[in-house]
Amino acid sequence: MLRFFRQIRQKLLAENKVSRYLVYAIGEIVLVVIGILIALQINNWNEQRKTANERSKLISALKSDAQTTAERLKVSLQMADDINQDLLKILDILNVEQESVSMDTLKTYTSAVFQVANFRPAMSAYETALSTGDIGLLKNDTLLDTFIEFKNNYDWFVLHQNISGDMVYLGSVWKFRQKLGSTRIFMKNMGDYPKRFGLSDDEFYQSLLEKDVYATFESMQWLIRNQYEALYRANEANARIIDILEEQSQN
Repeated sequence: MLRFFRQIRQKLLAENKVSRYLVYAIGEIVLVVIGILIALQINNWNEQRKTANERSKLISALKSDAQTTAERLKVSLQMADDINQDLLKILDILNVEQESVSMDTLKTYTSAVFQVANFRPAMSAYETALSTGDIGLLKNDTLLDTFIEFKNNYDWFVLHQNISGDMVYLGSVWKFRQKLGSTRIFMKNMGDYPKRFGLSDDEFYQSLLEKDVYATFESMQWLIRNQYEALYRANEANARIIDILEEQSQN
């Protein structure tokens, strides 16, 4: 093609047709410019299509993770609520000193002080996008802010979960265990403990009325309540994330 154009130019020069040569040269330049612009536009379309595909894949991965997180939150919220309700019930029983409550019922509620609500979100897609910079493909400040809100609530949950663990292994629950020999005395259907550590029904109930024991139950109730509230707020944020991602996937 270039050889063909060169031959035309040479022929026009040879025939001394300068004006026609100039017109032809200008036309050739215009064609070259148009060709470059078309090539740039095609490349731009390809880049836009590639970016759109990457964005679509990211949104799909984030939505899948958020849906998995929603399922886990449902279980964890129920677990935290159940533990909290049991702790509230045992505190209520001890507040009014209801000695008529059966030992089986008491142990059902006292078992709650040794339980922990577990939760771990599915965030691999989000964390990978953050590390690679692909999070910028979302171009939605509301969505990014909601992810941060979710993460803050999850961090708050983890903080109180760690405090609960510290109480069990280092704090008041540990002292509780040292005093009794085995916390299984207060737990229903949680295995055997040395018979010499056993308590009569009256001894069991009276031990619950001691200040340090009551304080332990109260502290654990506060912690599980804060965990539940953190999970509740995280669940709300996660629901908004799913809604926004659903909208984004349709655009």
